[in-house]
Amino acid sequence: MTRAGTQDENLATDRRRPGWLLALPAVVLVLVALCLRAPFAAVGPLLGELGDELSLSTGALAVVTALPLVCFGLVSPFAPALASRLGVHRAVLLGVVVLAVGVLLRLAGTPGLYVGTVLLTGGIAIANVLLPAAARAEYGARSALVLGMITASMAASASIGAGFAQPLADAAGSAVTGLLLWGVLVLAALVAMAALTRARRGAPRPPAAPSGARTAVLRDRVALAVTLFFGLQSLSFYSMLTWLADILEAQSGTSPVAAGAILALAAALGVPASLVVPPLAARRPSQRTWILVGTLPVLAGLVGLLVAPEAAPVLWALLYGVGTGVSFPLAMTLILQRTRDVGQTGRLSASAQSVGYLLAATGPLGVGVLHEVTGGWEPGLVLLLVVVAGQLLIGLAAARPRLVGPAV
Repeated sequence: MTRAGTQDENLATDRRRPGWLLALPAVVLVLVALCLRAPFAAVGPLLGELGDELSLSTGALAVVTALPLVCFGLVSPFAPALASRLGVHRAVLLGVVVLAVGVLLRLAGTPGLYVGTVLLTGGIAIANVLLPAAARAEYGARSALVLGMITASMAASASIGAGFAQPLADAAGSAVTGLLLWGVLVLAALVAMAALTRARRGAPRPPAAPSGARTAVLRDRVALAVTLFFGLQSLSFYSMLTWLADILEAQSGTSPVAAGAILALAAALGVPASLVVPPLAARRPSQRTWILVGTLPVLAGLVGLLVAPEAAPVLWALLYGVGTGVSFPLAMTLILQRTRDVGQTGRLSASAQSVGYLLAATGPLGVGVLHEVTGGWEPGLVLLLVVVAGQLLIGLAAARPRLVGPAV
């Protein structure tokens, strides 16, 4: 382990701090995580209104839904370098600042929607990558529990974003203005993270990545398996977040309000899963059982939406939600369990999220384009079935009890 990594672990296991003071960093990191899904999860349920207000086609709206994942993929590789230069906490703070600016810019019509989406998701990408490293720096061996709280907060953020999108748009008088209201939550996280960063200004910075570490991920079987699993589960989740409400409306006759509520409920299942999965999965060397728990329900939900959409639409959506709710915290746990120290955790997190989110971006875009070309949702659902089957196979490889190589 590096000297900086050892110092971080010593800082994390300092038991002289009072219990309430020990919990404060976790509270701040959880609050930041609560901002990392709602600003773009709110877009899916409002696609129709945004299209009407800004005169955008389905294809143009599909690009808006794919932009966040592309930005995640392009920005994530730079997060570890920012952490090495600024420190983990300052880098996370920078991400929240950029997120806040992006939320404000979405008020500026169609250009603002695109530019603001790029900026806010760039900020989210930085925080996405570095929150596991920040948790490890603060809590060391106990970070799996905190990571569970962070991923639960992200899941809650997705659910809140989807569930409150329409009510906030109605209250604000337009979909565009409704998206601005998420800035209140981001501002609270910004203030809290600034305070934590100030308190940690003397903390050691992670060392710079070893030469060739970025490409080493593609040569290391363990790192590559974790990266692909992260990407495939993200593809499945964000496809659901973007199009499930529309699929329910078209396939089962569900009303727009009910479809939004079902989507919010499905996304909310990730909250308890995120609290349970990381600490339990981290107890065992292998996580293969959890891979099955995270993929089989999604397969069942997709089959149900294909062959009997009207029979039990709520059940199919909830099965989808259970599986994706388990898979995301499991992917984050694999990043933690397969690495050796804080620096390597940040680097694998960056690589997994970079390649993974670029792969995931093809999901919402592909499903949307298939729908526009064919006029139905069945081809997109078949595509997702193939993806989740691949996720199962890759996940079983990633779950084997091995560490990534020291060069990563």
